[in-house]
Amino acid sequence: MAALCTFFPLITDKTRGTDKLADFVKSCQEQQVADIDRLINKNNHRSLLSAIFSNSPYLSRLLFRDVHFAAIMLSSPLDELYRKVVDGLINDLPAVNDISQLMRLLRQAKSQIALIISFADLSGEWPLEVITRRLTEFAEVSVSLTVSHLLRAEMIRGNLAVPDHLTADQLMATRELSMGTGYVVLAMGKMGGYELNYSSDIDLIILYDSDIVQYTGRNTAQDMFIKLTRKLVKIMQERTADGYVFRTDLRLRPDPGATAIALSMEGAEIYYQSMGLNWERAAMIKARPVAGDLDAGYEFLLRIKSFVWRKHLDYVALEDIYAIKKLIHRHHGHKEIRFAGQDIKLGHGGIREIEFYAQIFQLIAGGREPALQVAATCDALNALEKTGRLSLKDNQKLQSAYGYHRRLEHRLQMINDDQTHSMPQSADDLARITAFMGYQSQADFKKQLEVHLHDVHELFTGLLKASHQDEEEDDLLAFPADDYNSETLAAISHMGYEDPRAIYNIIQTWLLGRYRACRTERARSLLHGFIPEILSSFSRQGNPDTSFKKFDKFLSRLPSGIQLFSFIKAQPWLLELLSEIIGIAPNLADQLAKRPLLLDAVLNNDFFEASFTKEKLADHLEDQLKQAKDFQDILDISRKWASEHKFQIGVQILRNNIDAAKAGRNLSMVADVILEIMSERVAREFAKKHGEISGARFAVLALGKLGGQELTTTSDLDLVFIYDAEHSPPFSDGQKQLSINHYFARLSQQFINALTAMTGEGKLYDVDMRLRPSGNAGPIAVTLQGFEEYQTTKAWTWEHLALTRGRVVVGDSGICDKITGIIKQALSHAKRKNLLQDTADMRQKLRKEFGTTDIWSLKHMRGGLVDIEFICQYLILKHIMDQPKILVPNTLEQISQLKKYRFLSENKADQIYQACDFMQNLQVFLRLCLGSSSGFSEKSQRLIDSLCERFKVSSLDQLARKLIQSQENISVIYEDIIEQPSKPRK
Repeated sequence: MAALCTFFPLITDKTRGTDKLADFVKSCQEQQVADIDRLINKNNHRSLLSAIFSNSPYLSRLLFRDVHFAAIMLSSPLDELYRKVVDGLINDLPAVNDISQLMRLLRQAKSQIALIISFADLSGEWPLEVITRRLTEFAEVSVSLTVSHLLRAEMIRGNLAVPDHLTADQLMATRELSMGTGYVVLAMGKMGGYELNYSSDIDLIILYDSDIVQYTGRNTAQDMFIKLTRKLVKIMQERTADGYVFRTDLRLRPDPGATAIALSMEGAEIYYQSMGLNWERAAMIKARPVAGDLDAGYEFLLRIKSFVWRKHLDYVALEDIYAIKKLIHRHHGHKEIRFAGQDIKLGHGGIREIEFYAQIFQLIAGGREPALQVAATCDALNALEKTGRLSLKDNQKLQSAYGYHRRLEHRLQMINDDQTHSMPQSADDLARITAFMGYQSQADFKKQLEVHLHDVHELFTGLLKASHQDEEEDDLLAFPADDYNSETLAAISHMGYEDPRAIYNIIQTWLLGRYRACRTERARSLLHGFIPEILSSFSRQGNPDTSFKKFDKFLSRLPSGIQLFSFIKAQPWLLELLSEIIGIAPNLADQLAKRPLLLDAVLNNDFFEASFTKEKLADHLEDQLKQAKDFQDILDISRKWASEHKFQIGVQILRNNIDAAKAGRNLSMVADVILEIMSERVAREFAKKHGEISGARFAVLALGKLGGQELTTTSDLDLVFIYDAEHSPPFSDGQKQLSINHYFARLSQQFINALTAMTGEGKLYDVDMRLRPSGNAGPIAVTLQGFEEYQTTKAWTWEHLALTRGRVVVGDSGICDKITGIIKQALSHAKRKNLLQDTADMRQKLRKEFGTTDIWSLKHMRGGLVDIEFICQYLILKHIMDQPKILVPNTLEQISQLKKYRFLSENKADQIYQACDFMQNLQVFLRLCLGSSSGFSEKSQRLIDSLCERFKVSSLDQLARKLIQSQENISVIYEDIIEQPSKPRK
């Protein structure tokens, strides 16, 4: 297709092109332009000028208006000439006092810039991105110089204070006087994204910061800035004999029908944060300060960043984008793709659909993925590809179409400097644009244009199709409040519901707004739209009535509904996942009811992938934390991040994508990253008040399930805090100094608070410190020397048993290696005279406290996971001096190492391994579904079916028999290795 068009313009009317070129040469000669014949015959100038004279009355007028400049353009490198014109404005305008002269110089420069850029465009010398950037750059310079001129005039009148750093002479010659005035011009739309076209309006928002403005006049600062803004608009767009600079549109400001054209930043911020709409968020994606007090402008954009880039995935934005698009088509009648009269901006497959495609993802996910926070459309599309939201092939289609449409838009506007985006209707005009685009054949032009339009429209409608595939059909079930609709009842019954009236009543409860999630009309409308899908989804479950009522319970607990309902409407397949969670895992459903935006994470491309790396997780969390403004934000962002990853792993467990071992490693990896990064953030925050201890090092030792990388979704963290400050000064160096012991005790407590504190996003983890030296009686943080002394001389056998699962998770390599070495040394050289008896006594003590006959109490039931842990830990302590390699923290790896080095027979090791793997998988699944309760009381049929499928049994009874057999096997081995040998010999 690309071979059909080179974009070098052709001649439509050869006679007109030749005659106009001859007239131009004659005019140059009459005005004594030297060497014009040589210049015209240089390179491809003759062909290019003939095509311009044949096709573009506007560019023809500019060439004839200033033949001397035209000759300079034909003889000069275009890059240098462009820079010369722009620099000339920058150097000359600050000294201009007369508005008429200012307007004249700006318009003359605009004509010259238009010629330079169009010549570079038509000749193919500059690529599209350079063309749009230089059009935008000229607009930015024009507005900035004008604003400086107007602000200086107000200073001279005595309405604004003169900046302290300027002398009277400097005031008359500098453009830097805008800084510190508080008045700022934000460029929006194409100007904001460096994407201006030839005849673009410039969309501006004018703001002022009342806290910065030093107004010294008689009225108000707002009165002055309103008048100044009117003058700015006049200078930009009033037509004179020299033309105009830019048409200027101020209607993108907050509530333009009710607000002044210059608005206070405070008022604008209040509007955006309280009433701002999604289309305004989309507009603000491209906003940037271009004139006036730029620093104040950037500060304002930073303050409303949370409005533009929401932390949660926002599928309401998808609905709003769709509504805007539908309104455009309804108003302008763009219902089909055609050649003659096609609007390449607003029509199907046009520029706006490409922009919307990028902005939909930016609005939905930009707050969570900073890589999407870019202004230019092509940059946004590339970011979508890099983040996995757009395929390479589709990106290439959209980019190719965007470039083609923009070039066509430019050629259409070059003809008469009209702000048009539509293909002409008449045969003559179609022939002209065909030639001006460089096509020999109108059929080729039509074919290539329609390919691009169809490519774009197919991708754009595919994005929206899921939520609007049935919009033309009014197939919603009816639920009148005053009586039962017989057809609806019949439809519900036909789906397999045993009590359709009860289901009908539940739905009426929703539609009458009796739940918090359904109180707004918008929420009820969205919910009503997919009630058929809800009914259908739950009808496919074993007991539809029960499952539907569980969904009703879930709905009743939601704090709000619009986000979730929009989310499901945009991604209907999520309803299946939701019904699976509600039907199988009430504990997971409870978490989702409290925080429905956890479903955000499901849309991440790697959500169902089990491959985690610590580096990738840490990078992602660090990326998220860049958005934090203060420590409270750090707490909230880290909780949201951890909750999403726990939810992700939970769903992977539910879907049987990962086993218990993989889930334990992944959950532990999430905790490791949280501990590592939060320890840094807490230390940084703590140091603001108390400073640091020079040369000291801090570490966190994990024990229990975290140490063994066997976390479940309900596990707490067993932690020990250790510090090494042996060669450090006795006090911290902050404003409020603390002694070393107090410093690390308070730092550790603040770290615990950061992990356990309940915020609006919940808490990270519960923390258990009872395994630290001396337990609850010991210090909250222990010195490295104190840790070593305790473990080598004072620790009880049960503490050494626990220490076999120790793993350092926070700290630099130096202190980590030291702690690991201390653990190996302590376990290897401790006196083991009473090891067997101590182990048996400790197990017996736990049995008295937690013993049970409930086989589903997988941890404490005789022959359960605790017995397995005691077997492994006892054998490690017994044989570690003979073979240090058996000291690994993970239980399954312990079993493998004990088997490898023959401290467990092959038969026993295999039995233990199989039982441990089976019970860990069962425990992980039940804790996910039912929470941390040890029993198995809530036996929903959906849960039972899932258990049977997961463990490849035909019934719950068969699963119970398999479990009992495993427990009996472990009980026999435990008795053989620990219980019987520990009994006194008779």
